[in-house]
Amino acid sequence: MRRVREALAERGISPELVELQNTARSAKEAAEALGVRVEQIVKSLVFRGARSGRPVLVLASGPNRADEEIVSELAGEPIEKADAAFVREKTGFAIGGVPPVGHAQRPVAFVDEDLLLYETVWAAAGHTHVVFGMAPARLPEITSGKVVRIKSKER
Repeated sequence: MRRVREALAERGISPELVELQNTARSAKEAAEALGVRVEQIVKSLVFRGARSGRPVLVLASGPNRADEEIVSELAGEPIEKADAAFVREKTGFAIGGVPPVGHAQRPVAFVDEDLLLYETVWAAAGHTHVVFGMAPARLPEITSGKVVRIKSKER
């Protein structure tokens, strides 16, 4: 959590970190614990570039699934689901607590356009029981991420 707090402070953000009584490993759990809509929860999805091996971070709105074909096109190479060891190595965090910032290796980042529909969104702060809220418009800035549509048009 210290690394997350420092990374946010470097970007001019000093949110209050909220410790939850129960785990927030899923968007649904986090939304219930915070009393907010699941759409306001930022899921940090980590993929692996199939050719480069680089981490690809997708910050998705809680109920949204990232269309891997779309993300592959955006990343400029096919992507693969990352296993727990890859996530831990590249981000420094365990699945379920991956924040948008403070990663061991800076990922290529994409921000789900649906997150920008809300005044406040909530993201993991490096631990499954700790989150922070912020204006979603800051997500592209703090991650150097591109705002994109991550779900297929059929959804």
